[in-house]
Amino acid sequence: MSAPFTQKWQGLGTAFPFLLLHDVLAVLSLSAGSVAISWWIATHGGAADLSIFGISSAATMLIALPLLSALGDRHPKSRLMAWGLLAAVTTALGLATMASLGIYNILPIVLIYIVEVVAFAIVRPAAASIAADLVPPERLADALSLQKSAQSVGQLAGPVAGGAIVALSSIPIALWIYTAILLIAALSAFAIPTLKPASRVRDGWLTEVRAGLRAKWHIPIDRSWTLYAFFCMMFFSPAVGMLLPLKIHSLKLNASWLGATEAALGLGMLIGAFWGAKKVIHAFGRFKACMGALMVSAVTIIGVALSAQGWLLILGFGIAGFSMSVSQLVGQTHRQLAVPDHFRSRFSSVNMMVMQISGMLGPAIAGLTLGFLDISAVYTSFGICLLLITMLFPLVPGIQHFLALDHTEVKDWYGKLYPELFSQQSKPLSV
Repeated sequence: MSAPFTQKWQGLGTAFPFLLLHDVLAVLSLSAGSVAISWWIATHGGAADLSIFGISSAATMLIALPLLSALGDRHPKSRLMAWGLLAAVTTALGLATMASLGIYNILPIVLIYIVEVVAFAIVRPAAASIAADLVPPERLADALSLQKSAQSVGQLAGPVAGGAIVALSSIPIALWIYTAILLIAALSAFAIPTLKPASRVRDGWLTEVRAGLRAKWHIPIDRSWTLYAFFCMMFFSPAVGMLLPLKIHSLKLNASWLGATEAALGLGMLIGAFWGAKKVIHAFGRFKACMGALMVSAVTIIGVALSAQGWLLILGFGIAGFSMSVSQLVGQTHRQLAVPDHFRSRFSSVNMMVMQISGMLGPAIAGLTLGFLDISAVYTSFGICLLLITMLFPLVPGIQHFLALDHTEVKDWYGKLYPELFSQQSKPLSV
């Protein structure tokens, strides 16, 4: 594996390693903290509080993402990431303090966490699009692959650490460790060099926000793909999120199983992003690989829902993680390359905003159905709905032609087809 790794690494510049370090630490801290917070709420408040927490977080992100989407076009993304993470550290301190004092109340937990959600509404779009500023355009595909691998490492290690700490010690200790790693992640973001933003904003804030939304909406393939992803994530996100701790709790398993299951998801994504996904894509082509991966994920969720043993949950999430890496590598790489540089941050924000809407509706639907169905029935229903939706992927307009383009052909593809959507606002700086 050393040769492919070396080939990917060469020519990415001296700043890129700091981004990978940031991604590992940020995802590590968030995934470890997610285990602790989810278990804290599941064991003290149950499904109702989990629904409140998930809906309020998603609603806040939904509002914050579009309003803050132009920040990446105005300010250096590395500094947005660093200061946003520092703001998140303050909220982690608040949650850790509450848990240490034995205070559980869903309202202050939600209010504190909302600050972190707003901070990550700034961090996430910047982190998702900064690779294009740090590496040459022809190396963006390799950079995104390495970035996904780094995130998968954090996703793998975080849940294991979080679950083990909660099981062997306590929730407060897990939250304090979460706070410390999040602080280190913020410091690593400060090590990323300050670069000029890709564009100079000459119009008002809301004008820039509307320009991004307008461009996104008027490109048929991207609009339809975003709507398709919305419905997929509406059922997939709760399946790997709020329903999982409830499922594990119903099987009378401890928090270490939650950590191990989420770690299996990260391991599957790591194997796929670093090695397996490219082989699958090469063997079947981008379209068939993506379609197959989506369907395997849905079938796996159904299997997890029907299982009654912890090791089956771990196996299922490992397979789901691998499948996710295939579909994400196909979709994210091509869509990032297709968007003109000076709109990439706003497109990332819109994508995340739409996912937050689905993240709000998904837990709400799950919470309502848990009122009259048991966890296994709800879980199975979500898996079946996800499977039905994945079958609609071929209906995205022009998807097969788009995925057949190579990385050179797809570069700035949206801008070439719809120049009027990108020529009036936020033009690139001359060099």
